[in-house]
Amino acid sequence: MAEEHVYGYNPTNGADGESRDEATSKLRLKVVAGHQLAKKDIFGASDPYVRVDLNTINGDQTIDSALTKTKKKTLNPVWEEEFIFKVKPVDHKLVLQVFDENRLTRDDFLGMVELKLINLPKEQEGRTLPTRRYFLRPRSNHSSQRSRVKGTLEIYHAYISDTTTVDNDNGDTASDSGGWEMVQPVNNSPVEQAADVCTVMLNRPLPPGWEERQDANGRTYYVNHIARFTQWERPTESTTSASGNTTIERNFNTAATEFQRRFHISADEENRHRSSINQSDDNVDSPAGSRRSSEQIESPRAAVPAPSDEGLPPGWGMQIAPNGRVFFIDHTARTTTWIDPRTGRPSSIPNHIAPSTTPRSDLDQLGPLPEGWEERVHTDGRIFFIDHNTRTTQWEDPRMSNPQIAGPAVPYSRDYKRKYEYLKSQLRKPNNVPNKFEIKVSRNNILEDSYRIISSVNRVEILKTKLWVEFEGEVGLDYGGLAREWFFLLSKEMFNPYYGLFEYSATDNYTLQINPFSGVCNEEHLNYFKFIGRIAGMAVYHGKLLDAFFIRPFYKMMLGKSIDLKDMESVDSEYYNSLLWIKENDPSELELTFCVDEESFGHTSQRELKPDGANIPLTDENKDEYIALVIQWRFVSRVQEQMNAFLEGFNALIPPTLVKIFDEHELELLMCGIQHIDVRDWKQNTLYKGDYHANHIVVQWFWRVVLSFSNEMRSRLLQFVTGTSRVPMNGFKELYGSNGPQLFTIEKWGTPENYPRAHTCFNRIDLPPYESYQQLREKLIKAIEGSQGFAGVD
Repeated sequence: MAEEHVYGYNPTNGADGESRDEATSKLRLKVVAGHQLAKKDIFGASDPYVRVDLNTINGDQTIDSALTKTKKKTLNPVWEEEFIFKVKPVDHKLVLQVFDENRLTRDDFLGMVELKLINLPKEQEGRTLPTRRYFLRPRSNHSSQRSRVKGTLEIYHAYISDTTTVDNDNGDTASDSGGWEMVQPVNNSPVEQAADVCTVMLNRPLPPGWEERQDANGRTYYVNHIARFTQWERPTESTTSASGNTTIERNFNTAATEFQRRFHISADEENRHRSSINQSDDNVDSPAGSRRSSEQIESPRAAVPAPSDEGLPPGWGMQIAPNGRVFFIDHTARTTTWIDPRTGRPSSIPNHIAPSTTPRSDLDQLGPLPEGWEERVHTDGRIFFIDHNTRTTQWEDPRMSNPQIAGPAVPYSRDYKRKYEYLKSQLRKPNNVPNKFEIKVSRNNILEDSYRIISSVNRVEILKTKLWVEFEGEVGLDYGGLAREWFFLLSKEMFNPYYGLFEYSATDNYTLQINPFSGVCNEEHLNYFKFIGRIAGMAVYHGKLLDAFFIRPFYKMMLGKSIDLKDMESVDSEYYNSLLWIKENDPSELELTFCVDEESFGHTSQRELKPDGANIPLTDENKDEYIALVIQWRFVSRVQEQMNAFLEGFNALIPPTLVKIFDEHELELLMCGIQHIDVRDWKQNTLYKGDYHANHIVVQWFWRVVLSFSNEMRSRLLQFVTGTSRVPMNGFKELYGSNGPQLFTIEKWGTPENYPRAHTCFNRIDLPPYESYQQLREKLIKAIEGSQGFAGVD
């Protein structure tokens, strides 16, 4: 009998080579079935499968994953698939996500169950444990809140008693109670506790005459066709009979309603606030205007001690806004500020509030608003904008639409996307290769270390397996972020003109070209170009980006295309203008021959463009041949050996037939991404976690800081959070993390004394709840400029 496969945690080995006992247990997990899943297509069925991740509780990092088989065209799939996981109950959790497989686009999310491991039962001989059903939940971000999630997931879970190395404290199981079971909530937040209560009820049928539906925002509600009314609470038999609810049923309905409301209210508010409301100037108080829903729930406010105005400088006053935050008034200068003039610190009273004008210390230098616009602060501290021209309000800063501030719009190319998907479908992982390829390098010697490791690989297929990067002297697990950082840092070194392999083009200091005299600088230059070709091929194969931009003829040479006069314009404008004059005029009077001057290390020599070229005069009849030969010499013949070596390394990983489906513009985007950053696209494709949301005052400050940054500083911020300063072809919507597509994410964390920290594997920045715009800006800049490594600055 074949030995069972065990997923999960693999304890590190001790110094003696023996495996250490780190209080691990074996957990048997059986994915039994799904019930009444949400339909995702117009035909009313899905192709569901379940992904099971073993994650750390702290940091939510994935340790190992397992997949069930896909069940076709059903909303009630039956899997009956069993997995054994090795876990640390106090440190780990299981996350089960249900997806609808889609061969054309990204798989749709159908819901998830998060399973804590410290209170699960233990298998005992002669005792059969029941399966359990858990309600599927959305992810904790706005995108999934608006997705359709419904139904339950039936699973079996229990520790295997004869192989555990640490006993589970709770080995008892729930007894049969007529379809109910009591589960001790182990989550901390009110929403998670409500979700835990929801899981105690099995999927009981609705009473006669009731129907379950979902609204446009994905919320579930119930229709009573007999009494002709709707409600949010799930009905039970007792709700339509005289007997009344039992205590457990009442608790369930209350918890389920709270769970549902808490998950959807922020999405509803965001949708309402996105819309501009037409109203008169005299009646504009907030973007919500008169459209406040009856469902909007005001949060209770705790009483706060009345602050003292004792000791304020002459001419200063102090006021408390309706929701409790203190601001200070300088009657002499007729300005207001959050900063207490006695201490130089922002008010410590909680809750965000603002006077009728925005404190000047919180404003950045974005320039004036467009004509007819006004900025105001809502009573809860959020900034909104009034367009007096159209009598509308909105949350978004209108300067976001200014390309000079926010950056150019992202040109979406469906043709490129189709080509890219075809390329990825053809780049399959080879057989008979290790599970991962380890790359251990020093940051201070990254070029030589990488050259030695990559060049020593004789079987190029090994470079196509999972990359596992480690930086010497640093602790960190590579779930994708370190690999991206490795490509980024290595790019800086490989293409640094200091090493003599590449040089800047004549036009600027950003685009690179091959140095025709690289052999003089480095005797092994062709081996280095082969190595650089391998790195470029690995980047394309693994979906990473190089931090470099090459001249357009470089990409054309990769594609085997001819280079024309127009290509010269973007590389060397002076040379282009000279050749253009020759093309448009009779060059005989210049008394030129088929020779060019070539400068090398301060020495100028003549180079014949064709045999005996020094004796062939340039005339009006042969000028086209002359121009073609000059272009061939300038871009091709001088660097042919280096390009051949580069392509040898590159094409070993990416076959030429696949590369040539792209044109030179698309190839640049494939290898290097987008150079300029569109902040509006960035903002529109960002997720928020914790208590943050799109209109939170700290989030608003964050985007104002990003707007105030130069494109270079925006790139550095992006690199700090994601490991790369480049954006994929179709913008931020296609950012990738360690487990596939992963949008830029901002999560609330820490205290105002902390610096922001980054998790490059998950494209996430942990942003503390700063008390002012200026404090956020200063902390963020210091974090970006002082960061290096996996976790950023703590």
